[in-house]
Amino acid sequence: MSAPLLPVLPGTTQQRFLTKGETLFHQGDRSFAIFAVRHGRMRMVRQLADGQSVVLYVARDGDTFAEASLFSPAYHCDAVADIDSEIEIYPKDVLADTLDRLPETVRSLLAHLAGQVITLRARLEIRNIRAAEERVIQYLHLVAGDGDRDADGKRAIEFSQPLKDIAAEIGLTHESFYRTLAKLEGAGIIARDGRTVTLLA
Repeated sequence: MSAPLLPVLPGTTQQRFLTKGETLFHQGDRSFAIFAVRHGRMRMVRQLADGQSVVLYVARDGDTFAEASLFSPAYHCDAVADIDSEIEIYPKDVLADTLDRLPETVRSLLAHLAGQVITLRARLEIRNIRAAEERVIQYLHLVAGDGDRDADGKRAIEFSQPLKDIAAEIGLTHESFYRTLAKLEGAGIIARDGRTVTLLA
């Protein structure tokens, strides 16, 4: 078994495989654990009183979710697998005991959560950019990060989710998102091949 994604004692985690569309927990269910995505993609969906729903967060490889359950008796949203996913389960009582006994685990967990907060804030800032072109460019640079570059200094991003899901994530209609990608490609700023986008500039 691979090392857990969170800094906990070996043997204290569980793993679960979910198929696309399968629900891990429902809004209002008694909370029993926090989770991490080893492989796959999990969507957090809040059910509203008027019958509508809103996507709160999409967790990808290496991301944790439902962290608030450590301090809450119930989950505040549904967690649904976007694609076939492998999930790590960290039982609340085991994790709380580990945090009480091992101060270094607290620091490691806080560092992990702080990194996720930084990324989420950056994504929120991107949604506030008015110009679609600038919004898309900033999102692509955020996702690409400081990853490997080819000999010409270009960075390629291979998206695992449909591009229409990315459009929703950054607050654009899929039509506007596709038009913007086409415009950036025509200007020589990016190149596209299916779900792979390469930053040229």
